[in-house]
Amino acid sequence: MQQEIAPTFEVISEKGDHRFQVTLHPIEIPKATYKHNSDILVLSDPHGDFDSFHAVLKAHRVIDEKYQWTFGKKHLVVIGDIFDRGDDVLPLFWLLYKLEAEASQAGGAVHFLLGNHEEMTLRGNLKYAKEKYTNLAQHLDINYQELWDMESELGRWLLSRNTIEKIGDHLFVHAGLSADIIGNVWTINAINDSTRAHVHQRKEEREHSPAARFLFGSNGPLWYRGMVRTDEKYNPLSTADLEQIMKQYDVKHLFVGHTIFPEVTSFYEGKVYGVNVSNKSNREKGASRGLLIKGNKRYRIYDDPKKKERI
Repeated sequence: MQQEIAPTFEVISEKGDHRFQVTLHPIEIPKATYKHNSDILVLSDPHGDFDSFHAVLKAHRVIDEKYQWTFGKKHLVVIGDIFDRGDDVLPLFWLLYKLEAEASQAGGAVHFLLGNHEEMTLRGNLKYAKEKYTNLAQHLDINYQELWDMESELGRWLLSRNTIEKIGDHLFVHAGLSADIIGNVWTINAINDSTRAHVHQRKEEREHSPAARFLFGSNGPLWYRGMVRTDEKYNPLSTADLEQIMKQYDVKHLFVGHTIFPEVTSFYEGKVYGVNVSNKSNREKGASRGLLIKGNKRYRIYDDPKKKERI
């Protein structure tokens, strides 16, 4: 029996200066825990900015000129928020979709974690959506939310993503973990499974579930800023609670996005790292763009691959 050939198509960025081929592949729920046996490149909050995302991947040899994975057995972690603000949301999702399969074949891994802008879009909150995408939905005579349901390839892929993942003794989550996570209820798998079960629901539907109210609330992993903000309104996390969280998940370092900083920044004496920066602005002025984990050392990375700074 002849094997069916998977469809392949070209993806083109808004300005037409980025083009690459994507072949559809089977979609599976990713693992949530991995061994740390290779370098980890950590980025956050691309927000539809393909130019900036492509620049840092190319500079650090994650991809080549054909947008193909060249990072070998290493890990690329993107801590959420591809949706909204920029013009190239779809190309960014397709690039990660494609790189996921290529990385797996090479023995590496691509990790895309859900962010608050993913959950906003999936529940139908289009406050920050670019008009071009809402216009597309109108042209197709469907609700924008339907572009990302289980009837679409990217919808199935996105709805299969994790919210929190662990690589060795490093924990990655979009916004942060509050003291409400402490206890034996919220294991890594419980967070991921419960988020997947509710992420497509509208806000009104989530109100019926205590789990959903927590996960998508201000103290939940997609919105909580208290790991990196000390203002009282953010319910800042105490050092004692951080230690308890780290013990609970058996990790030494946590990495978050969501809250933007001028540079990649560390907190709690190097136990927590904020990776979200203004990607376009930092690219233009030569400021830090992400973080590289090599063994037990962490470095700020820049668009200049020769430049890195221990943090």
